[in-house]
Amino acid sequence: MEAWLTFARGPLLQLSFAILALGVLRQLALTLCELVLAWRRAGDQFIPVRLLFRRSLGWILPVNALRGTRIPYTLASLVFHAGVLVVPLFLSGHVQLIRSGLGIGWPGLPAAAADTLTLGALAALAALAFLRFLDRASRVLSGFQDWFLLGLCGLVFLSGYAVAHPAANPLPFPATYLVHLLSAELLLVLLPFTKLTHALLFPFTQVSWELGWHFVPGAGERVRAALGKEGEPV
Repeated sequence: MEAWLTFARGPLLQLSFAILALGVLRQLALTLCELVLAWRRAGDQFIPVRLLFRRSLGWILPVNALRGTRIPYTLASLVFHAGVLVVPLFLSGHVQLIRSGLGIGWPGLPAAAADTLTLGALAALAALAFLRFLDRASRVLSGFQDWFLLGLCGLVFLSGYAVAHPAANPLPFPATYLVHLLSAELLLVLLPFTKLTHALLFPFTQVSWELGWHFVPGAGERVRAALGKEGEPV
């Protein structure tokens, strides 16, 4: 077991980060190329940078979405994304592991804050799965990848919490630690090649949508007229 842990903490972790980095660079290169091509073909090449910046902030802090029947889903999604983005990067144990594997590091989170975010992410994951199952449209649109990624994220957080609290963990610590390492490394490898890549590419999403309005000369104005928003940014 110790040999497996050494391999997972060392070469396998480095390989996972290498695949993640190369996959992210590939996605960024493809996205930028597509944006440039779309911009060149566009009839209206003006890009409202300030508007796009505000919309991107709206995705990070979706205050406008906290209304209607989607409030529970929005709140659960917000808590889950906070845990996914903060805990892996700033948990003290993760920072030490990254420092030992890659030679770089930064200040870590206090243990209490990491526990709160981890438990919040687990609760949010359960809520997202429940809400997706309840909603017929979401249930029909959800494929294997959607459910698999939810389960994998849950396994990473649950095993990580068990590793951080060995006294409350009924399973052997080495086995739990290995499950956490392997599941987290699988998540790193899958991140650039699955729907999780939106976490990396969301700054480009609004630009893509805005350029989409301008694909055909005059298309943007026709869409605005159909929506009754002539002269307004859509």
